[in-house]
Amino acid sequence: MKVKEFISKTELLCEHCGKDLLTDPASGIFVTWTTKHKSYNLKEFYQKAYYCCKGACNEAMKIKSRNQGLIYHEQEDLSVYMNPLTYINKSVLWMDLLNKGVTLKPAAFDKLNNLFTVAFIEVSRRMTNKEVTEAKYRVANGIDSIL
Repeated sequence: MKVKEFISKTELLCEHCGKDLLTDPASGIFVTWTTKHKSYNLKEFYQKAYYCCKGACNEAMKIKSRNQGLIYHEQEDLSVYMNPLTYINKSVLWMDLLNKGVTLKPAAFDKLNNLFTVAFIEVSRRMTNKEVTEAKYRVANGIDSIL
């Protein structure tokens, strides 16, 4: 990726309503969908991924995805990717999945790549007191085993 492309990727928009989810990352989610067909190595195959607002936008996007025959996999708060420590955790977890042979359709990979790129710009700073407290809580309660 060229530096200009990297720096220009500074937004995450809801794919339903177009809202900029970086203004309040806790209001948005990253959603992944699989298909009943496995990849060539019989591992999960992420067919689709998107960002959207929680609530009505998510419900509308779920209907679209189910109508395409996709199987809901999971959703994660975007705010998890915007904290420096949990960002590292998510990076390692996704790398581990890829290392184990999980595959992503190119469009789903692009969404994941964009999420990490945009989140990196957000997390390349000192942690706030709130984030430090959250990280300590997550570690103390075994929420992030990698930390």
